[in-house]
Amino acid sequence: MADRKIEILSPAGSYAAFEAALKAGADAVYIGGARFGARAYAENFAEEELIQAIREAHFYDRKLYLTVNTLLKEEEIDGLYDYLAPCYENGLDAVIVQDMGVAGYIRRYFPGLDIHASTQMTITGALGAKFVESRGITRVVPARELSLGEIRQIRRETDLEIECFVHGALCYCYSGQCLLSSMIGGRSGNRGQCAQPCRLPYMFDEKKKYYLSPKDICTLEIIPDLIEAGIDSFKIEGRMKKPEYVAGVTSLYRKYTDIYLDTGGKDFHVLPEDREMLMDLYNRGGSSTGYFQMRNGREMMSLDRPNHAGVPAVKVQYQKGREVHALAVTDLNAGDVLEITGGKNNHTLGKPVKKGGSLTFLIQKQIRLSKGQLLNRTRNESLLHCIDTGIIGKELQRPADGELTAKTGTPARLRVCSGGVSFQAVTDEPVQPAQSRPMDQERICSQIRKTGNSGFYFQDLSIEIDENIFIPVGQLNSLRRRALEGLKEKLLSLHFRKPGSSPAKCNLESDTCDGAAENWTPRFSIYAESAEQLKASVSYISEGRLIPVRMYLGTDIQTALMKEDESGEIYEYLCLARKYNIEIAPAMPHILRSTEASSAERLLSAADKYSPDGILIRNCEEFQLLRERGFDKKIILDHNLYVFNRYAKNFWNDLGISDFTAPLELNASELSRLHLNDCELEIYGRSPVMVSAQCLFKTAGKCRKQSDVSCITDRCSSSFPVRAYCDFCYNVIYNDRPTCLAADVEEIRSLKPRLLRIRFSTETPDQVKAVLAMLQDSFMDNTAAHGADSYGDRSGFTQGHFRKGIL
Repeated sequence: MADRKIEILSPAGSYAAFEAALKAGADAVYIGGARFGARAYAENFAEEELIQAIREAHFYDRKLYLTVNTLLKEEEIDGLYDYLAPCYENGLDAVIVQDMGVAGYIRRYFPGLDIHASTQMTITGALGAKFVESRGITRVVPARELSLGEIRQIRRETDLEIECFVHGALCYCYSGQCLLSSMIGGRSGNRGQCAQPCRLPYMFDEKKKYYLSPKDICTLEIIPDLIEAGIDSFKIEGRMKKPEYVAGVTSLYRKYTDIYLDTGGKDFHVLPEDREMLMDLYNRGGSSTGYFQMRNGREMMSLDRPNHAGVPAVKVQYQKGREVHALAVTDLNAGDVLEITGGKNNHTLGKPVKKGGSLTFLIQKQIRLSKGQLLNRTRNESLLHCIDTGIIGKELQRPADGELTAKTGTPARLRVCSGGVSFQAVTDEPVQPAQSRPMDQERICSQIRKTGNSGFYFQDLSIEIDENIFIPVGQLNSLRRRALEGLKEKLLSLHFRKPGSSPAKCNLESDTCDGAAENWTPRFSIYAESAEQLKASVSYISEGRLIPVRMYLGTDIQTALMKEDESGEIYEYLCLARKYNIEIAPAMPHILRSTEASSAERLLSAADKYSPDGILIRNCEEFQLLRERGFDKKIILDHNLYVFNRYAKNFWNDLGISDFTAPLELNASELSRLHLNDCELEIYGRSPVMVSAQCLFKTAGKCRKQSDVSCITDRCSSSFPVRAYCDFCYNVIYNDRPTCLAADVEEIRSLKPRLLRIRFSTETPDQVKAVLAMLQDSFMDNTAAHGADSYGDRSGFTQGHFRKGIL
């Protein structure tokens, strides 16, 4: 194991956290700048700080990765060059990206810069990993939901570096597939603005709990398994965390990774005090090892609280009035904070108490504690002090060797070397004979070794001098300073490079939809999730009214088709649709894992029986699967493959894709810059706001191992439908209200989208027909008011982001 290198990759949302990570032993640090990062509410780094951080990381032989892991709007993409160029010139090691357009842009204009596929890309297996590898990605951060077995498969089938989150917060939703914060309040996770509504309580199965709040992950105990699975980089989550958290967590992953590599795993175990240290720093009612060893489950969830729970600290013996008598169940320190009644009332200890010792403290009059009740410590003052003094307070230095030569009548020379690089400085004046007190080697050595805040220390220092010489101390100090500064700049210059020529700017004023809107005729597509919705849609079509160009079949329909022969009822409806020259296109699953690849293959084989005209895909895995199968029909990208800008379109155009779905988070003005002549615009449908590997039904103990529909209700009594897709083992949570653009006909007419999509998810057959009638009236009969009447109460609709958009 001695030759295996595992990178410890730490987060930094501030410069203090960045330095804490370096001092704690991080091999690399990932940070966000003032723009384009997925943690917009961290302190983040201004341009000057970014450059300083790159230089400091390189000086200490570490790496620095910059997050550009958000989706860029068309009007922002031209600012990317000026943003990245200074970092690139100073040797930025890699960028972490979500947007395929950004990935293509960086490959073109910043050659040689490593591109890491963010977990926001939702790479869920070897198929997706092979796809991004073929597009120039050098490292993949796969979805956090993957098992160790799936990680091993990526290792076997690609040459990509693999970076996995090993510690910190865990999202309920597959990263990159969450629109919950966006749809509720306009703060998009795809833009680094997530408001974390998943950490709020919800009602499900008549119980109110934090159903969408997972525990943090902690994988210290399974480091051997992670290494054996082929992971190259251990990534710690926490760009919103304080420097003490970053330093403490980094130091422990550094410690135990090195122990395993040095010993080959013999007798590997984690000390109890180190486990408690991590819990003291942050935990949500305990921790789990995430998805590495389990598919999902209640034990991964923090159902009773969404925030820091601390560790058990005292056990109540009895209460007398306001006075509480208790025993310490762990060592307590002056300044420790005890949580009383769910964090609403806290008590700060005034003196230390040893484990097993007694303590007495006062609480508010109205609070009553029971005998045996455990109170948690949510702040460990001694631990924070130890981290401050033992890690954050220490000085970072790199070793250098020096050779000083001082001969009478010639300038003194100091040659310094570090990392295979050398630099020589000389004094301005020649060395003079001593008039009274000559300099000896010991005194010169002592002065030269005073490296101060240069970042160096002398490991070896040889001195060769004549006898009876004198060099002013100021000259020695200047000689040392210039030598070390020169060495530092020479070391850093090894990373310097020049970017490619800057791209031409896009004229946003002229680059919008042009041409006469009156020449555009609305054409429709219908997405049916269930067989009942398909039947209702085709029945409405057969009445000779709204006839779509294309019909999408959800996975529930496809699964039902697998159980039918060609004389079955669903086939009859497909044949009827064909009579109206309607294209048939199955929709692939929202998520495709390698463990469910066989299910996807069966769907595709079943589709061969009805000769689909195309396929709607939702992820990179599905594109790669179709490519490997030699699929030669139309491939349509769904909205969650996020074509936000022209570079994203170009990325997919280069792969033969020319059918897109307009993103749900762009407003009308932004969509006009994207040009919708090759896009479908969704004019009706419940937006999927979460796609999760967790199962609400299983968490509530109601799993029937079959596709099911229920709802989850928030604090405002808004109900969000939940559908379980058991064949592919994920849940989809839909928005509480369908998006409906029936009142936006003229605006949509000016956009001239290729198709208008009507997407059904949880609607009944009667609702399906009512929606089709409403949209027919609005878009074809130009009677928007009547269209509203045909459905009934329009207050249950939203316009989504079509008007306002997201930040």
